[in-house]
Amino acid sequence: MRARRANWAAAIAAGLLAAGGALSGMGRDRIPLGADLASTAGMTLAIGLSPFAPLPVLVVVTVAAVVYEAIGWGTPVLIFAMAAALYHLTLRHSRRVSWTAALICGVCWWAATAFRAPELLWTLPSLSSFAWSGLAVAYGESVRNRRAYIAEVEDRARRAEQSREDEVHRRVAEERLRIARELHDVVAHHMAVINVQAGAAVFALARQPAAAEPPLNHIRRASGVVLKELAAIVGLLRQPGDAEAPHQPQPGLDRLPELLDEFTAAGAAIEFAQVGDARPLPAAGNLAAYRITQEALTNARKHGDGGPIRVRFTYERDRLQVEIANGAGPSRTEKSGYGLIGMRERAAAAGGSVDAARTDKDDFLVRAVLPAPWQHEE
Repeated sequence: MRARRANWAAAIAAGLLAAGGALSGMGRDRIPLGADLASTAGMTLAIGLSPFAPLPVLVVVTVAAVVYEAIGWGTPVLIFAMAAALYHLTLRHSRRVSWTAALICGVCWWAATAFRAPELLWTLPSLSSFAWSGLAVAYGESVRNRRAYIAEVEDRARRAEQSREDEVHRRVAEERLRIARELHDVVAHHMAVINVQAGAAVFALARQPAAAEPPLNHIRRASGVVLKELAAIVGLLRQPGDAEAPHQPQPGLDRLPELLDEFTAAGAAIEFAQVGDARPLPAAGNLAAYRITQEALTNARKHGDGGPIRVRFTYERDRLQVEIANGAGPSRTEKSGYGLIGMRERAAAAGGSVDAARTDKDDFLVRAVLPAPWQHEE
Protein backbone atom coordinates (compact mmCIF):
# COMPACT_ATOMS: atom_id res chain seq x y z
CA MET A 1 0.00 0.00 0.00
CA ARG A 2 2.87 2.38 0.73
CA ALA A 3 4.38 1.76 -2.72
CA ARG A 4 1.02 2.32 -4.41
CA ARG A 5 0.44 5.58 -2.57
CA ALA A 6 3.92 6.72 -3.58
CA ASN A 7 3.18 5.78 -7.20
CA TRP A 8 -0.04 7.82 -7.21
CA ALA A 9 1.79 10.76 -5.60
CA ALA A 10 4.42 10.65 -8.36
CA ALA A 11 1.69 10.41 -11.02
CA ILE A 12 -0.17 13.42 -9.64
CA ALA A 13 3.04 15.44 -9.32
CA ALA A 14 4.02 14.65 -12.92
CA GLY A 15 0.50 15.52 -14.07
CA LEU A 16 0.58 18.88 -12.31
CA LEU A 17 3.95 19.75 -13.83
CA ALA A 18 2.78 18.75 -17.30
CA ALA A 19 -0.48 20.69 -16.90
CA GLY A 20 1.50 23.74 -15.77
CA GLY A 21 3.68 23.49 -18.86
CA ALA A 22 0.62 23.15 -21.10
CA LEU A 23 -1.09 26.18 -19.56
CA SER A 24 2.07 28.26 -19.85
CA GLY A 25 2.03 27.83 -23.62
CA MET A 26 4.97 25.45 -24.02
CA GLY A 27 4.54 23.56 -27.30
CA ARG A 28 1.35 25.46 -28.15
CA ASP A 29 2.47 25.86 -31.74
CA ARG A 30 2.36 22.10 -32.43
CA ILE A 31 -0.46 20.80 -30.17
CA PRO A 32 -3.78 22.34 -29.10
CA LEU A 33 -4.32 23.09 -25.42
CA GLY A 34 -7.19 20.63 -25.11
CA ALA A 35 -5.19 17.78 -26.63
CA ASP A 36 -2.23 18.66 -24.42
CA LEU A 37 -4.33 18.64 -21.24
CA ALA A 38 -5.99 15.37 -22.32
CA SER A 39 -2.61 13.72 -22.79
CA THR A 40 -1.56 15.06 -19.38
CA ALA A 41 -4.63 13.55 -17.72
CA GLY A 42 -4.01 10.29 -19.57
CA MET A 43 -0.41 10.22 -18.39
CA THR A 44 -1.48 10.73 -14.77
CA LEU A 45 -4.01 7.90 -14.93
CA ALA A 46 -1.57 5.64 -16.79
CA ILE A 47 1.20 6.09 -14.23
CA GLY A 48 -1.24 5.61 -11.34
CA LEU A 49 -2.91 2.49 -12.79
CA SER A 50 0.21 0.82 -14.18
CA PRO A 51 0.93 -1.23 -11.00
CA PHE A 52 -2.57 -2.75 -11.15
CA ALA A 53 -2.96 -3.52 -14.89
CA PRO A 54 0.26 -2.71 -16.77
CA LEU A 55 -0.59 -4.53 -20.01
CA PRO A 56 -3.98 -2.85 -20.68
CA VAL A 57 -2.52 0.51 -19.70
CA LEU A 58 0.41 -0.05 -22.06
CA VAL A 59 -1.91 -0.90 -24.95
CA VAL A 60 -4.07 2.20 -24.42
CA VAL A 61 -1.09 4.52 -24.00
CA THR A 62 0.67 3.09 -27.06
CA VAL A 63 -2.41 3.58 -29.22
CA ALA A 64 -2.80 7.16 -27.96
CA ALA A 65 0.89 7.91 -28.55
CA VAL A 66 0.73 6.50 -32.10
CA VAL A 67 -2.37 8.57 -32.89
CA TYR A 68 -0.84 11.74 -31.48
CA GLU A 69 2.42 11.15 -33.34
CA ALA A 70 0.68 10.40 -36.62
CA ILE A 71 -1.37 13.62 -36.36
CA GLY A 72 1.72 15.58 -35.50
CA TRP A 73 0.95 16.22 -31.85
CA GLY A 74 4.03 14.48 -30.49
CA THR A 75 4.20 15.04 -26.73
CA PRO A 76 6.68 13.68 -24.19
CA VAL A 77 4.01 13.04 -21.54
CA LEU A 78 2.75 9.98 -23.43
CA ILE A 79 6.33 8.75 -23.73
CA PHE A 80 6.65 8.91 -19.92
CA ALA A 81 3.34 7.08 -19.55
CA MET A 82 4.52 4.37 -21.94
CA ALA A 83 7.80 4.00 -20.04
CA ALA A 84 5.95 3.71 -16.71
CA ALA A 85 3.67 1.01 -18.10
CA LEU A 86 6.64 -0.92 -19.50
CA TYR A 87 8.43 -0.67 -16.16
CA HIS A 88 5.53 -2.14 -14.20
CA LEU A 89 4.95 -4.75 -16.91
CA THR A 90 8.55 -5.88 -16.48
CA LEU A 91 8.09 -6.22 -12.72
CA ARG A 92 5.07 -8.53 -13.11
CA HIS A 93 5.84 -10.57 -16.23
CA SER A 94 8.70 -12.57 -17.67
CA ARG A 95 11.66 -11.12 -19.52
CA ARG A 96 10.40 -12.41 -22.87
CA VAL A 97 7.02 -10.68 -22.44
CA SER A 98 8.53 -7.37 -21.35
CA TRP A 99 11.13 -7.18 -24.12
CA THR A 100 8.58 -8.22 -26.75
CA ALA A 101 6.22 -5.50 -25.54
CA ALA A 102 9.06 -2.94 -25.62
CA LEU A 103 9.94 -3.90 -29.20
CA ILE A 104 6.32 -3.65 -30.33
CA CYS A 105 5.88 -0.24 -28.68
CA GLY A 106 9.10 1.05 -30.21
CA VAL A 107 8.15 -0.19 -33.70
CA CYS A 108 4.65 1.34 -33.48
CA TRP A 109 5.99 4.69 -32.36
CA TRP A 110 8.72 4.62 -35.00
CA ALA A 111 6.17 3.70 -37.70
CA ALA A 112 3.90 6.58 -36.63
CA THR A 113 6.83 9.01 -36.93
CA ALA A 114 7.69 7.65 -40.38
CA PHE A 115 4.04 8.00 -41.44
CA ARG A 116 4.00 11.65 -40.42
CA ALA A 117 7.44 12.55 -41.77
CA PRO A 118 9.16 9.93 -43.94
CA GLU A 119 12.30 12.04 -44.09
CA LEU A 120 12.76 11.50 -40.32
CA LEU A 121 12.69 7.72 -40.64
CA TRP A 122 16.35 7.10 -39.66
CA THR A 123 16.98 10.13 -37.50
CA LEU A 124 17.70 10.09 -33.78
CA PRO A 125 14.31 11.60 -32.75
CA SER A 126 12.54 8.83 -34.66
CA LEU A 127 14.75 6.02 -33.34
CA SER A 128 14.56 7.33 -29.76
CA SER A 129 11.37 5.30 -29.31
CA PHE A 130 13.48 2.13 -29.08
CA ALA A 131 15.80 3.78 -26.59
CA TRP A 132 12.96 4.87 -24.27
CA SER A 133 11.31 1.43 -24.41
CA GLY A 134 14.59 -0.38 -23.80
CA LEU A 135 15.55 1.87 -20.90
CA ALA A 136 12.19 1.31 -19.20
CA VAL A 137 12.49 -2.47 -19.48
CA ALA A 138 16.15 -2.49 -18.42
CA TYR A 139 15.37 -0.44 -15.32
CA GLY A 140 12.48 -2.73 -14.50
CA GLU A 141 14.76 -5.78 -14.89
CA SER A 142 17.32 -4.30 -12.52
CA VAL A 143 14.69 -3.51 -9.89
CA ARG A 144 13.16 -6.98 -10.18
CA ASN A 145 16.56 -8.67 -9.89
CA ARG A 146 17.41 -6.60 -6.84
CA ARG A 147 14.13 -7.49 -5.17
CA ALA A 148 14.64 -11.17 -5.97
CA TYR A 149 18.16 -11.02 -4.54
CA ILE A 150 16.95 -9.38 -1.33
CA ALA A 151 14.15 -11.93 -0.99
CA GLU A 152 16.61 -14.79 -1.51
CA VAL A 153 19.02 -13.36 1.07
CA GLU A 154 16.20 -12.96 3.60
CA ASP A 155 14.97 -16.50 2.91
CA ARG A 156 18.46 -17.91 3.38
CA ALA A 157 18.87 -16.02 6.63
CA ARG A 158 15.51 -17.28 7.84
CA ARG A 159 16.34 -20.87 6.89
CA ALA A 160 19.77 -20.59 8.51
CA GLU A 161 18.19 -19.32 11.72
CA GLN A 162 15.66 -22.15 11.65
CA SER A 163 18.43 -24.66 11.03
CA ARG A 164 20.38 -23.32 13.99
CA GLU A 165 17.31 -23.59 16.22
CA ASP A 166 16.63 -27.13 15.02
CA GLU A 167 20.25 -28.08 15.64
CA VAL A 168 20.10 -26.65 19.16
CA HIS A 169 16.89 -28.56 19.90
CA ARG A 170 18.35 -31.74 18.45
CA ARG A 171 21.51 -31.48 20.53
CA VAL A 172 19.51 -30.72 23.66
CA ALA A 173 17.32 -33.77 23.00
CA GLU A 174 20.38 -35.96 22.40
CA GLU A 175 22.04 -34.73 25.59
CA ARG A 176 18.87 -35.34 27.58
CA LEU A 177 18.59 -38.83 26.13
CA ARG A 178 22.22 -39.55 26.99
CA ILE A 179 21.72 -38.37 30.58
CA ALA A 180 18.49 -40.36 30.82
CA ARG A 181 20.34 -43.48 29.69
CA GLU A 182 22.99 -42.93 32.33
CA LEU A 183 20.31 -42.48 34.98
CA HIS A 184 18.63 -45.61 33.66
CA ASP A 185 21.87 -47.50 34.27
CA VAL A 186 21.90 -46.17 37.82
CA VAL A 187 18.30 -47.28 38.34
CA ALA A 188 19.06 -50.71 36.89
CA HIS A 189 22.01 -51.06 39.28
CA HIS A 190 19.89 -50.18 42.31
CA MET A 191 17.13 -52.53 41.19
CA ALA A 192 19.67 -55.35 40.92
CA VAL A 193 20.88 -54.54 44.45
CA ILE A 194 17.28 -54.53 45.70
CA ASN A 195 16.72 -57.91 44.11
CA VAL A 196 19.81 -59.38 45.77
CA GLN A 197 18.99 -57.86 49.16
CA ALA A 198 15.39 -59.05 48.92
CA GLY A 199 16.64 -62.59 48.35
CA ALA A 200 18.94 -62.26 51.32
CA ALA A 201 16.10 -60.95 53.49
CA VAL A 202 13.85 -63.86 52.51
CA PHE A 203 16.62 -66.31 53.37
CA ALA A 204 17.29 -64.59 56.71
CA LEU A 205 13.62 -64.40 57.72
CA ALA A 206 13.33 -68.16 57.42
CA ARG A 207 16.42 -68.89 59.57
CA GLN A 208 17.60 -65.78 61.46
CA PRO A 209 14.89 -63.08 61.52
CA ALA A 210 17.17 -60.60 63.22
CA ALA A 211 19.61 -60.75 60.31
CA ALA A 212 16.89 -59.60 57.89
CA GLU A 213 16.92 -56.01 59.18
CA PRO A 214 20.09 -54.80 57.35
CA PRO A 215 18.94 -56.08 53.93
CA LEU A 216 15.50 -54.55 54.44
CA ASN A 217 17.03 -51.19 55.39
CA HIS A 218 19.23 -51.38 52.31
CA ILE A 219 16.14 -52.11 50.18
CA ARG A 220 14.38 -49.09 51.68
CA ARG A 221 17.29 -46.77 50.94
CA ALA A 222 17.86 -48.14 47.43
CA SER A 223 14.16 -47.89 46.56
CA GLY A 224 14.19 -44.24 47.63
CA VAL A 225 17.15 -43.60 45.34
CA VAL A 226 15.35 -45.37 42.50
CA LEU A 227 12.25 -43.20 42.93
CA LYS A 228 14.37 -40.04 42.84
CA GLU A 229 16.25 -41.21 39.75
CA LEU A 230 13.00 -42.09 37.98
CA ALA A 231 11.66 -38.62 38.72
CA ALA A 232 14.86 -37.16 37.29
CA ILE A 233 14.52 -39.27 34.12
CA VAL A 234 10.92 -38.15 33.59
CA GLY A 235 11.93 -34.53 34.16
CA LEU A 236 14.70 -34.82 31.59
CA LEU A 237 12.56 -36.43 28.94
CA ARG A 238 9.72 -33.95 29.39
CA GLN A 239 9.99 -31.14 26.84
CA PRO A 240 10.34 -27.55 28.11
CA GLY A 241 6.96 -25.93 28.54
CA ASP A 242 5.05 -29.20 28.88
CA ALA A 243 2.23 -28.84 31.36
CA GLU A 244 2.26 -31.06 34.38
CA ALA A 245 -0.30 -33.73 33.57
CA PRO A 246 -2.55 -34.91 36.38
CA HIS A 247 -1.59 -38.32 37.70
CA GLN A 248 -3.84 -41.11 36.48
CA PRO A 249 -3.33 -44.85 36.87
CA GLN A 250 -2.26 -46.66 33.73
CA PRO A 251 -5.11 -48.60 32.11
CA GLY A 252 -4.98 -52.36 32.10
CA LEU A 253 -7.10 -55.40 31.42
CA ASP A 254 -9.20 -54.62 34.50
CA ARG A 255 -10.75 -51.87 32.33
CA LEU A 256 -11.36 -54.17 29.37
CA PRO A 257 -15.15 -54.48 29.98
CA GLU A 258 -15.41 -50.71 30.07
CA LEU A 259 -13.48 -50.46 26.78
CA LEU A 260 -15.74 -52.99 25.08
CA ASP A 261 -18.83 -51.16 26.36
CA GLU A 262 -17.57 -47.91 24.85
CA PHE A 263 -17.23 -49.45 21.39
CA THR A 264 -20.58 -51.20 21.73
CA ALA A 265 -22.23 -47.91 22.64
CA ALA A 266 -20.64 -46.37 19.52
CA GLY A 267 -22.45 -48.92 17.35
CA ALA A 268 -19.86 -51.67 16.98
CA ALA A 269 -20.98 -55.30 17.29
CA ILE A 270 -18.40 -57.05 19.48
CA GLU A 271 -18.26 -60.77 20.18
CA PHE A 272 -15.99 -61.41 23.18
CA ALA A 273 -14.66 -64.80 24.23
CA GLN A 274 -12.14 -65.85 26.88
CA VAL A 275 -10.32 -69.19 27.11
CA GLY A 276 -8.56 -70.08 30.36
CA ASP A 277 -8.56 -68.41 33.74
CA ALA A 278 -7.59 -64.75 33.79
CA ARG A 279 -4.55 -63.90 35.89
CA PRO A 280 -2.48 -60.79 36.58
CA LEU A 281 0.04 -59.85 33.91
CA PRO A 282 3.32 -57.96 34.33
CA ALA A 283 2.79 -54.21 34.32
CA ALA A 284 4.23 -53.70 30.82
CA GLY A 285 2.25 -56.62 29.40
CA ASN A 286 -0.95 -55.50 31.10
CA LEU A 287 -0.71 -52.03 29.58
CA ALA A 288 0.33 -53.41 26.18
CA ALA A 289 -2.62 -55.83 26.08
CA TYR A 290 -5.08 -53.02 26.80
CA ARG A 291 -3.57 -50.58 24.28
CA ILE A 292 -3.24 -53.20 21.54
CA THR A 293 -6.87 -54.20 22.01
CA GLN A 294 -7.94 -50.56 21.96
CA GLU A 295 -5.97 -49.80 18.79
CA ALA A 296 -7.15 -52.97 17.04
CA LEU A 297 -10.79 -52.19 17.84
CA THR A 298 -10.33 -48.65 16.55
CA ASN A 299 -8.82 -49.89 13.30
CA ALA A 300 -11.56 -52.51 12.90
CA ARG A 301 -14.20 -49.84 13.42
CA LYS A 302 -12.51 -47.49 10.94
CA HIS A 303 -11.44 -49.88 8.17
CA GLY A 304 -13.74 -52.87 8.63
CA ASP A 305 -16.78 -53.80 6.60
CA GLY A 306 -19.20 -52.99 9.43
CA GLY A 307 -19.65 -56.61 10.53
CA PRO A 308 -19.11 -58.02 14.02
CA ILE A 309 -15.70 -57.69 15.63
CA ARG A 310 -14.53 -60.89 17.32
CA VAL A 311 -12.28 -60.46 20.37
CA ARG A 312 -10.72 -63.58 21.89
CA PHE A 313 -8.41 -63.77 24.94
CA THR A 314 -6.61 -67.09 25.41
CA TYR A 315 -4.63 -67.61 28.63
CA GLU A 316 -2.05 -70.31 28.08
CA ARG A 317 0.58 -71.67 30.45
CA ASP A 318 3.07 -68.82 30.12
CA ARG A 319 1.52 -66.39 27.72
CA LEU A 320 -1.61 -64.50 26.74
CA GLN A 321 -2.85 -64.57 23.17
CA VAL A 322 -5.15 -61.75 22.06
CA GLU A 323 -6.99 -62.05 18.73
CA ILE A 324 -9.15 -59.34 17.16
CA ALA A 325 -10.80 -60.29 13.86
CA ASN A 326 -13.25 -58.45 11.62
CA GLY A 327 -14.40 -58.35 8.04
CA ALA A 328 -11.70 -56.53 6.09
CA GLY A 329 -12.57 -53.46 4.06
CA PRO A 330 -11.44 -53.08 0.43
CA SER A 331 -8.41 -50.92 1.30
CA ARG A 332 -7.23 -52.81 4.37
CA THR A 333 -3.78 -54.41 4.15
CA GLU A 334 -1.47 -55.87 6.75
CA LYS A 335 1.06 -53.05 6.14
CA SER A 336 -1.27 -50.06 6.03
CA GLY A 337 -1.25 -47.25 8.56
CA TYR A 338 0.81 -46.48 11.64
CA GLY A 339 -1.52 -48.27 14.09
CA LEU A 340 0.04 -51.67 13.42
CA ILE A 341 3.52 -50.21 13.86
CA GLY A 342 2.53 -48.85 17.26
CA MET A 343 1.01 -52.19 18.30
CA ARG A 344 4.16 -54.06 17.28
CA GLU A 345 6.33 -51.62 19.21
CA ARG A 346 4.19 -51.95 22.33
CA ALA A 347 4.25 -55.73 22.14
CA ALA A 348 8.02 -55.79 21.60
CA ALA A 349 8.55 -53.52 24.61
CA ALA A 350 6.61 -56.00 26.75
CA GLY A 351 8.51 -59.01 25.37
CA GLY A 352 5.79 -60.14 22.95
CA SER A 353 4.87 -59.86 19.30
CA VAL A 354 2.02 -58.81 17.02
CA ASP A 355 1.02 -60.28 13.65
CA ALA A 356 -1.65 -58.94 11.29
CA ALA A 357 -2.89 -60.50 8.06
CA ARG A 358 -5.94 -61.54 6.10
CA THR A 359 -7.35 -64.97 6.85
CA ASP A 360 -8.75 -67.60 4.50
CA LYS A 361 -12.24 -66.26 5.24
CA ASP A 362 -11.18 -62.82 3.98
CA ASP A 363 -11.18 -61.45 7.52
CA PHE A 364 -8.48 -59.22 8.95
CA LEU A 365 -6.89 -60.74 12.05
CA VAL A 366 -4.61 -59.05 14.57
CA ARG A 367 -2.90 -61.58 16.87
CA ALA A 368 -0.84 -60.41 19.85
CA VAL A 369 1.19 -62.77 22.02
CA LEU A 370 2.33 -61.39 25.39
CA PRO A 371 4.20 -62.99 28.29
CA ALA A 372 1.84 -64.05 31.12
CA PRO A 373 3.82 -66.15 33.62
CA TRP A 374 2.21 -67.67 36.69
CA GLN A 375 2.79 -65.77 39.91
CA HIS A 376 5.24 -68.28 41.36
CA GLU A 377 7.30 -68.19 38.14
CA GLU A 378 7.76 -64.44 38.34
